[in-house]
Amino acid sequence: MKRFILALAVVASALPAVLPAPAFARPVSELAPADRYFGQLQMSILGVRNSLRDLRLRIDVRPEEASQVYGKTLLVENALRDWSQKFPNDPWIPRYLYSLAELYRKIDTEDARVRKNDTLDWLITSYPASDYAKMGRI
Repeated sequence: MKRFILALAVVASALPAVLPAPAFARPVSELAPADRYFGQLQMSILGVRNSLRDLRLRIDVRPEEASQVYGKTLLVENALRDWSQKFPNDPWIPRYLYSLAELYRKIDTEDARVRKNDTLDWLITSYPASDYAKMGRI
């Protein structure tokens, strides 16, 4: 019985060295922690995500509030810029940049159209290999 337990311990200790790391594994330093805050409003990454969703829903329901939505969207962009400066390789950033550009597209003002194009340029330039940059080129 002792030999079996010893053999099991040897096999178990070798497993992590034998199994490859998951393909989606990234160095921790590339990922923004959930408890980090960015921009003027000190938004978390969840705050950025939720704000983009909420503002998109608001502009869908109340397009006449475009100027208020635009002002709040600028603050989300400010948080995204801060986030991307501190964690430029975070794989979540392209997704939120694309969402930001889509939100600007829905806001029917000239300023928002300019911001949409600037955001797509930022996405394509900074994250050219991402699926979202490919979608932004279409």
